Amino acid sequence: MKAYIVFFVLGLLSVTTCSDKSSMSQCNIYQTNLDVSHELFTNQLNDAEHYYLLGALEKDKRDFRTSEITIERAVVGDEKKWISFSEKIPGKCQAVCQTEKYIYLISKQQYQERQDPKYSKHKLYRISKEDGKVSELYEWDKGNSFVKSIYFTSKDRGVVLFRPSGNPLDYQILRTENGGTKWSLENINKPIREVKMLNNNLYFLSYKRNDKTDWIYSIEKKSNEFDSLQFDLNITDFAVSENGDYWLLGKDNDRTVFQQYKDGKISEIKTFSEDAEFSPNQLYKYNDVVVVLASEIDKSMLGGFGGTKPAMYLSKDNGLTWSNHPLDEALYLKPVSFYKDERMTAYIGRGKVLSCILKK
Repeated sequence: MKAYIVFFVLGLLSVTTCSDKSSMSQCNIYQTNLDVSHELFTNQLNDAEHYYLLGALEKDKRDFRTSEITIERAVVGDEKKWISFSEKIPGKCQAVCQTEKYIYLISKQQYQERQDPKYSKHKLYRISKEDGKVSELYEWDKGNSFVKSIYFTSKDRGVVLFRPSGNPLDYQILRTENGGTKWSLENINKPIREVKMLNNNLYFLSYKRNDKTDWIYSIEKKSNEFDSLQFDLNITDFAVSENGDYWLLGKDNDRTVFQQYKDGKISEIKTFSEDAEFSPNQLYKYNDVVVVLASEIDKSMLGGFGGTKPAMYLSKDNGLTWSNHPLDEALYLKPVSFYKDERMTAYIGRGKVLSCILKK
C-alpha cells in the first residue's frame, strides 16, 4: 500500500435470511401499492419516521421536457402503503440529500425536445417534510453540466460537487451559507467517483489512471487543507470513521476484498470472492454495522445463458463476523438507502420493497 499526503489551499469549504413477511428473519419483503406502470424509481431517503422514494415520470418519451420527479412517502412500520408527497417537480433527479426538516434535490431539466446535454439546466429545490411544500432555490444554466453530489448540513449551509462541462477534470466545489440562493466555488480539477461527508469534512474517491480508482482526497473545513491518500486497491466504495480510519471495498485483481486503513497500515478484514464474476457495488458503515452490496453472475439464470443477481453481506461487529443473505426475490437493489445503524431499505422491482433491520 502506498500512502501520500498532499496539501493545497482550497478554502472549502442487514438477519439470517431475506424472505417474505411471514419469515422469522430480520429482512422483510413488502408488496406495495406503488404504481410501477409508468415510473422509474431513482433515489431513496430514510429518516426516523418515513421513507421517501423518488421516481422519474415521462409523460411523453419523445419530448424530454415532459420529465417529472415524483416523491412517494411511507411511514416506518407501514411499508406496504405509499402516498404521493408534494407536487411533481420538472426534470430528472440528479442528486438528493436531506436534513431533519427538509429534502434538497437538484433536477436536470431539458429545454428542447431532444435529450441533448447542451440544452439542459439544473435547478435546486427544497421540499418541506412537514407539509410537502416545494421551494425553488437556485438555477445553474450551464449546458452539458453534471451534479455528482449534494449535502446540506443545515437550512443555511450546503455543498454541491458540480462539473460545468463534459470534462471529468472540471469538477468544482460549490458552497452556500445562505440556504442555496448564493454560491461560491473552488476548482478541484480532478475526476470524482464516490463522495462522503463526515463532520462537515468532505471526502471523495478519484483516480489518475482510468483503469484504477485508488485515490481518496479529503478537505477539512476548518484547516483549509487538501489531503490525499493513494492505495493499491482498485476501490469501488469507501467509508470514513469518526476516529479517522478508512474502510475500503474494492478489487485486488480478481478478488473482492474489504480492508481497513488505520495508523498508516492496511488490514484485510474479509475476502468476499476470488472470482472476477463477483462485482462489489456499495459499502455502508455506521458504528459497528457494515453492509456490503454486490452483484454476481449466476450461470443457471436465463435458461443457462447466465444473468446477474444482487448479494448482501452484513456484519454487526465491525467486520469480525458476517451473514450472507439470500435475495432470491430481488431483481436488483436500487435505489437503496440506510438509516444510521438501524435499517436498510431498497426497491427490488415489481412494486416490492425490501426492509432489513440491521441492529438487533
